[in-house]
Amino acid sequence: MGGVTEVFRLACLGLGFLLAAPAVAQQERPLEASWNPKEAGLVLDVGVALTMDKRQVVHNARILIQAGKIASIGRQSDLELPQGWRHESYPEAFAYPGMVDLHTHSHTGGWNDINDSFHPNNPELYAADALVPWNRDYQLASASGMTTVNAISGSGSNMSGPGVLVKLKPSDDFHQVVVRNPGSVKVAQGYNPERGGADLGGTRMGMWWMLRWYLARAKETWQEDTLDERPHLASIVGIYQEKHPFLVHTAGARDTFGTVRMFQLEAEIPVVVSHASFHGYMAAEAIAEAGAHLNVGPRNIDFSFNQKACFQGLVEGYERAGNGSISVQTDCPVVPLEEFPFQATIAERFGCSTWTALESINVDPARQILAEDQFGRLIPGLDADIVVKAGQPLDPRSPVLLVLVDGEVAYDIRDGQHY
Repeated sequence: MGGVTEVFRLACLGLGFLLAAPAVAQQERPLEASWNPKEAGLVLDVGVALTMDKRQVVHNARILIQAGKIASIGRQSDLELPQGWRHESYPEAFAYPGMVDLHTHSHTGGWNDINDSFHPNNPELYAADALVPWNRDYQLASASGMTTVNAISGSGSNMSGPGVLVKLKPSDDFHQVVVRNPGSVKVAQGYNPERGGADLGGTRMGMWWMLRWYLARAKETWQEDTLDERPHLASIVGIYQEKHPFLVHTAGARDTFGTVRMFQLEAEIPVVVSHASFHGYMAAEAIAEAGAHLNVGPRNIDFSFNQKACFQGLVEGYERAGNGSISVQTDCPVVPLEEFPFQATIAERFGCSTWTALESINVDPARQILAEDQFGRLIPGLDADIVVKAGQPLDPRSPVLLVLVDGEVAYDIRDGQHY
């Protein structure tokens, strides 16, 4: 690493796992996809690239980008600089995949959503109908390194309908920014949708009964191919077809495992357990045994008022119990989108491993939302959603220098620092 500055050397030492930990696979040869050498593209050189693919790290890395995709990645000494390609060099910076937040309410840039909390279940109401691309929230989030969000409606109703998976790039064209619609289907269990003295739809037992009713009707519709008779169930039928998952707001040990039991063990369909906060980690071993996906936050710690009187890092609690698929979230506007990476920083500060914290902001949420073959890693063939940062990803003191989405510049600090 000769020639790097003292600041960069210290940054690398701060990520000691990159240099010494046996779990890290060093990338020896370039990884390549098919690409056209006659067509110009972008060459991005950085000091360290975290591919987030099997925890591989590339030092003195070169990334070739063409037609919005990663064409090749390897050491600069192993990859020639193609003639006529644009060349960007950040020899003292880190590159890593664009960040992905699965639980946000940011799609309107304000409070103008279509969420209807009058009826407890609305599987036919699409958050995409209220989407405002490249709103102010998204612009600030881009400056922190976020490239994709799953935008969902609120939690005032038991099932608030399909969310939309959105790329954060400077375009007001719906078709240019939407990755998938639906991105997920939003369910809320526990606390928010409950109503004191209400009818069946406002109690926990009633909500669980109705959710099972909807699951049964959707499964029947899928198996009998009768969606034309029940179009309002289209988003749930899509889950049985494994096009997108349920994303379920839930908290506390009882409701968190109740979600796993109902959707994953009983219905056997894709589900992401979102929030999983308060004392949800107390069911962590049972959740790990089921192999569930966890989307933790925005509360990242739990304070116990018992004799121990201690703070418990939630991600650490789940990781220690054997859970291997953990992402973090902002629940924006509860936590601003631009502070998404800080959620992973907090998770690491309260005890989880550095690799788990890093994976919680890119590769794991991409896998959970059933989009791991599109983004979340720096490997050939995937979207060129790349963050270049002056320091390591979990260090909030260093700024993001450049953000690429589909290979195009979404944020460049040289045009003015936003965050």
